[in-house]
Parts: sequence; structure tokens; C-alpha cells
Amino acid sequence: MDLQIVQTMVAEAQSLAGTDLIAIGTLAILEGILSVDNSLVLAILVRTLPKEQQRKALTYGIAGAFLFRLIALIFAAYLIKFLIFKIIGGLYLVYLAMKHMFFFFQENAHQTRPKVAKSFWGTVLVVELTDIAFSIDSITTAVAMSNKLLVVWLGGIMGIIFLRFAASIFIRLLEKLPRLEDLAYQLIFFIGTKLLLEGFHIEITHETFWLMMGIIVVLGSALVWRDYYQRKTQSRFENRILTQLKEGEMSVAEVLGMEYVPREVIAYLSEQGLIEIRPGSLADPGE
Repeated sequence: MDLQIVQTMVAEAQSLAGTDLIAIGTLAILEGILSVDNSLVLAILVRTLPKEQQRKALTYGIAGAFLFRLIALIFAAYLIKFLIFKIIGGLYLVYLAMKHMFFFFQENAHQTRPKVAKSFWGTVLVVELTDIAFSIDSITTAVAMSNKLLVVWLGGIMGIIFLRFAASIFIRLLEKLPRLEDLAYQLIFFIGTKLLLEGFHIEITHETFWLMMGIIVVLGSALVWRDYYQRKTQSRFENRILTQLKEGEMSVAEVLGMEYVPREVIAYLSEQGLIEIRPGSLADPGE
């Protein structure tokens, strides 16, 4: 069987035509588009790991899932029948989103809750299983695009490379814009629901899927921008008060007489021994 596959791919490589190259490029683009939601989910999954382990978890997890895809393409006709992957994957993503929403309503929006680091290899396994759930659509698309195994594999390789870098980009965005995590989990909830429905043969058209994704992104982005603007404005306000305090343009009594005193200013006054605060009293105020 292995020798037959190698012989087939060698023969296909020798007979590659211009249309095959176009098919490879088109398949790579389609793989990239299909991998956008996948990469977002992977970024969320590895975010609880220490920063130095995040890239390794992505690389190992995607590498394992990539091997699965290569093997699965050979047995694509049989794999597509195993919808249990979609059901399990969908349930897990919905669980992740609901878990995040529960904690979101339990705690202040600006309160930094501690992230419980998961085990490295446990996270890698979850990344692989999640990617397998997403790979059903990719495999179906690839087989529909071309009947040449080499063309399908080359397009899949390019799509996997896109997935790896896209997930890294999402990780950096989540670090710079904390509220983006809430938007990400809203998208994950919808993506998980889609996978779950497809597992029960309830199809959502691509037009409906991307329309709903677009609406969630637009509304969520507005909230992310509002949070970013408020934090930026508050930071400027804190810096102005701190500067006036250090230069003697404002007294401690004037600061304490303000309706709202930023926590960074309170921390500075405490460090200078100008006021005393109780432990745990510097929690961020809710909005």
C-alpha cells in the first residue's frame, strides 16, 4: 500500500500541469480561509501555558494533527462518515465558551483572574484533537478540488503553514487587547455550535456562517475598541496626576479629595509612605 502511494505521487509529480499548480494555489487559499476559525481556537487553547511553551505546543500539536491529515486524505471517503469527531469537538468548544462566560459574569470585567496553567502535553493533545475536528471540512474540500493526491497534499501543507502563523498572530493580539478574549470566546461558541449541528447532519450554509461571524466580529470589535479607549484615557489621567504630584503641582489632600482616584496613584502614594492601605484594597473597580 505504501509503495503504491509513493508510485502514484511520483507519477503525479511527473505529470503536473499548469491547471494542477492553479489547483494547489486555490486549495492553499481555501485551506487558509477554513483555518481562520481553527487558528483562533488554537490560540485560546495554548494561552494558559507559559509564554515560552506556547509556540512549542502549537508546533507539536499542529504537527501531530498534520500527520493525521496526511493519513486521513488517503481514507477521506471513510473518515467523513465519522461525524463523532465533529460532535465531540463542538461540545468541547461550546463548553470552553460557556465556562468563560460564567466566569465573566461572576467577576469584574477589568479584574485579572489568575490563569491556571495546564500541562504541556495535555494541551498539545487537546490542540491535536481540536484540529482533527476542524479537519473534516478541509479534507472534504481538498478531495473535491482535485483527484490527485500530490496536489491535495501540497495544498494542505501550505494551509497548515498558514494555520501555524495565524495562531501566533492571534496570541499576540490577545496579549495586547485583553478584552479581545471575550470576542474570541463568542466566536468559539458559534463555531462550536456549527460543528455540533453538522455532527447531527444539520448544515449551516457558508453564507449564513460568515454573516453571523461578521456580525459577532463587528459588535465585539466595538466593545474591544471601547475598552481600549477607556484604558488609554485612564492611563493618561493617571500619568497626569502622578506628574503633578511629583512636581508639587498637586497636594496629597487634593488627590484624596477627588471623586475617583486611580489605583496606580493610590499605589504610588502608598509606596511613598504618604497613605496606608489595607491588603487587597487595590482591586480594580467595576464599571
